[in-house]
Amino acid sequence: MGDVILVTALVRQIQRTWPDAAIDVAVHERFAEVWAHNPRIRHVWSIETRSAADTHIDDTKLAMAEANDGELYDLVVDLQKNVRSKLLLRGLGKEYVTVNKHRLEKLLLVWLKRRPAVTIPVVDRYRQTLRDYPLVLDVEGPELWLEEEFRQGAQRGRNNRVATGRVAIAPGAHHETKRWPISRFAEVCRQLTHLGYQAVLVGGPADVARCSAVAEEAGVDVVRADGATTLASTIETLDGCDLLITNDTGVMHIASARHVPIVAIFGGTVPELGFAPYGVPHVIIQNDVGCRPCSHVGKSQCPRGHFLCMTGISVDDVVNGARKLLSL
Repeated sequence: MGDVILVTALVRQIQRTWPDAAIDVAVHERFAEVWAHNPRIRHVWSIETRSAADTHIDDTKLAMAEANDGELYDLVVDLQKNVRSKLLLRGLGKEYVTVNKHRLEKLLLVWLKRRPAVTIPVVDRYRQTLRDYPLVLDVEGPELWLEEEFRQGAQRGRNNRVATGRVAIAPGAHHETKRWPISRFAEVCRQLTHLGYQAVLVGGPADVARCSAVAEEAGVDVVRADGATTLASTIETLDGCDLLITNDTGVMHIASARHVPIVAIFGGTVPELGFAPYGVPHVIIQNDVGCRPCSHVGKSQCPRGHFLCMTGISVDDVVNGARKLLSL
């Protein structure tokens, strides 16, 4: 989901450059909600979960062509650059541009630990895909729209946030090497309570067990907002918080898109891969052991068996990062 959310910044710049352009998005069905209420989009083409060779690709391509009355798109932007996207987009446009996924740089970083001299955020890499076009540039970062904002024609701004005394905690992540220990998240909840803040646990259905363990070990009153089945419910929860403390996961990018300050805990992955919070105040917490990154997406367990990238991050490290952003 994070990759898809980060694309929204590029779409905004395209729309501002060509206000009268009709912009369509083709996206995996799991992430169609990211675009559901975005007023910059004419149509969202939802791609079902099937093999790349499935006839659904041809059906979708035909529907896209029919929606344009047989006319080609003036420009097709391929930010996926895989077999599925090539099959879908071939023959639909007059001009094509394709993202540079920097695969060699990723391999050098993961296998040889060769850090780039300059980290290029993924938002900027997407923008570089259109470097030959006169795009209106901005540094506003990604965006996510709620249905009521779409109807009103205005999104909540960065400068009209109101302090709530709540701090969101996202202890989950798809891969184990991205998960800071449960016991330390629990201690963060306790310390936030002592500082006068209410801890709010957030995450999807896959995060319920982990959030339950954090809540039980914390032994203090926490708000349970995990188990969310819609993107909108997570957005509404984060909108009501002053800060998010999170692992390197999709919730981090949701918070960026809603202008919520972030304390981001990085373990087996590193910010140099380009997926740090963008366009929002943030603090990155990491223990830079020599074996990082062990992967560009995360692993099911520490390859070395010591997990020092996460166990070497203390509760004080995270709480001090939170205090900095909360100006305590």
